[in-house]
Amino acid sequence: MRILACFLVFCCISSGLLFAAESDRVAKVEVIGNERIDKGVVLNAAKTKEGDVYDATKVGEDLKNIYKTGFFSDVMVDVRDTEKGKVITFVVVERPPVSAIYIAGNKKVKTPDIRDKLKIKSGTTLNIEKVKESVEEIKKLYAGKGYYAAKVNFEINTEQGYKAEVRFIIEEPERAYVRKVTFTGNKSLKASRLKSAMRTREKGWFSWFTGSGILDEEALEEDRKNIEALYHDNGYVRVKVAPPSVSISADGKTISIAVAVQEGNLHKIGRVNFKGDITFDEAEVLKKLKSKAGNTFRASLLQADLTTVTELYQDKGYAFVDVAPFTEINDAERTVDITLDIAKGSEVYFNRINIVGNIKTQDKVVRRELRFAEGDLYSATKMKYTKRRLRNTTFFKSEELKTIKTDEPDKVNMDVILEEKPTGTLSLGVGYSTYEKALLTGSISQQNILGTGNAAVLAASLSSIAHLYNLTFIQPYTFDKDFSTSYNIFNTQRIFATYDYKGSGGGITVSRPLTEYIRGALGYRYQKITVYNIESDAGAFIQQQTGTSTTSAFNASITRSTIDDVLNPSRGSISTAMVELAGSYFGGENKFVKSIVSYGKYIPFKWDTTFFLRGTAGNMIPYGGTTVPVFERFFVGGIYTMRGFQYGAAGPLDPATGDVIGATNELYFNTEWIFPVFKPAGLKGFIFFDYGKGFNTTAGFFQSLRPAAGFGLRWFSPMGPITVVLGINLDKHAGEKAEVFDFSMGRPF
Repeated sequence: MRILACFLVFCCISSGLLFAAESDRVAKVEVIGNERIDKGVVLNAAKTKEGDVYDATKVGEDLKNIYKTGFFSDVMVDVRDTEKGKVITFVVVERPPVSAIYIAGNKKVKTPDIRDKLKIKSGTTLNIEKVKESVEEIKKLYAGKGYYAAKVNFEINTEQGYKAEVRFIIEEPERAYVRKVTFTGNKSLKASRLKSAMRTREKGWFSWFTGSGILDEEALEEDRKNIEALYHDNGYVRVKVAPPSVSISADGKTISIAVAVQEGNLHKIGRVNFKGDITFDEAEVLKKLKSKAGNTFRASLLQADLTTVTELYQDKGYAFVDVAPFTEINDAERTVDITLDIAKGSEVYFNRINIVGNIKTQDKVVRRELRFAEGDLYSATKMKYTKRRLRNTTFFKSEELKTIKTDEPDKVNMDVILEEKPTGTLSLGVGYSTYEKALLTGSISQQNILGTGNAAVLAASLSSIAHLYNLTFIQPYTFDKDFSTSYNIFNTQRIFATYDYKGSGGGITVSRPLTEYIRGALGYRYQKITVYNIESDAGAFIQQQTGTSTTSAFNASITRSTIDDVLNPSRGSISTAMVELAGSYFGGENKFVKSIVSYGKYIPFKWDTTFFLRGTAGNMIPYGGTTVPVFERFFVGGIYTMRGFQYGAAGPLDPATGDVIGATNELYFNTEWIFPVFKPAGLKGFIFFDYGKGFNTTAGFFQSLRPAAGFGLRWFSPMGPITVVLGINLDKHAGEKAEVFDFSMGRPF
């Protein structure tokens, strides 16, 4: 009986405990009051889930989390006990939908740019958190444009009932500029040199043009890495550059940047070793490397050496050679030992060569520019030559040589991937120059006739003092052989102050490559020119020119060109030597020997700019008791020789009238600094200095040279190169123009 009583008591206690446990469980979580917002947004924000043990503290946190979603203006909770447990009901009051978004006060930043940064949109439920995020995004947008003290507030108008209008009110400050960049800890490299490695620049006189002074915070980390790279390239391999510290003045107008540097010690190169597959004489390879024992360690030179060694192996057919650099820093001796670990792989031959992307251009036109053929040993140098030759045809917008592995380890396929560009132009231009006044130019050209690579150009230039008509036809591979033929006919007329001349003629030139960079040419020309309308006060030389004479001349020339891009050169050189013999032996009346030598070099410089240097000298010697006719002489002055002078004005003048009469000798030098103005359009600017003269006596060849300087723009337009130049005569003589404006179209300088 006592045992039965204990059992009954135990059952009652157990059932009570079970009921109590059940009543403390969350049986259901409900959401009411939501109309536009899905209840899943609320349930996801709440951590209390069905089946959990009820926790009042946890439910209180849920209220806060639901409110933080920003979609509700009020959130309440109701907890009810049921047989199955507690039912938790979140009662929400939705914010109204956004009916309109207004932006006020912005003048320096466009409204569409601001709207792109907003985190709220019209038609969505008003979310205060998103509105606040939008405020911060607008501030960031202004900061990115240099307006760091911009103030952004917002107003919400709900007067239209269950709708809300959001208005962002902006107070625009003056733009803040980087006025000062300072460095601490830099002992070996001057601040100016460190600044040159940075994208971030201090505001200067030409900030309106260069964009300097604007702070791009994303560029600061790049600046830090660039400064480290500069130190690494000067032997400081242990350098540490702290993240730049930015401070803005109280008025929000001035930005100061401070960069802390720990240089460490200067390290020199200890040993340069090779390991792995060494197939070359190490001593010979070491001579070709720029990194040499005892010199300051430079990371850029090491990278160049990797390319040198890689190309040495690739030129021997090892297409997939891997040259891995290992550096060992010895802080005690302050040296860096360099080891180049070479895994040459196997020799590779060209298997199949595929031409891809040439829709118009015939396959043979592309293949004749290739410096390698199927079955040849792989060569990186020949591929480099090929890319240069394809680029200089001017037929293609882009060229890519893609090496494709095959199932045979010693063979690769080569895809020559091309993107063609239009090669035909029809242009008509109107220009003005100080000398020729208004001028009209026009041309019809096709540089790739029917995809054959042949070219034809018909051009005309008309002004108040000159008429020129010219027709040229070029076959770069005559009869599919490796020699070029050029045919030319012209008609010309030029008017001077005391005389005029007119005439016509033509010529033919045959050339062929002698090496990869050197080309030889032979040519013949014939022209018949009449000098007329000679004024009575003209000098004796001009008076003797009256009438018609003919020139029949043969010429020979040799040219060496390493220019990387004939249309838009940035590096390389071009040198030319030409001699021409004119005489009665060939059926002409004029007798002279003309020789011209010229050398020009493009030197790449920082900031994507280029220096161009050129020198030209010419000489004409008459024979047989004759003089060189005026129309054959050198006219030094003008856009193609000495800018800042009118045509021929940097040479001899008629002593009686001051009219230009040409020279039998010429010597002039051109210097340019070329810089990009608007890259997408191919627009470049240049500042120049020219120095030279035309003269008749060889005595004092380098004496009395005339200087000129100025600036200009060169546009590589779809119609061809267009150049405008303003030249300033730095040695103005009586009767000369102080400034000369020139325009040319269709011919680069």
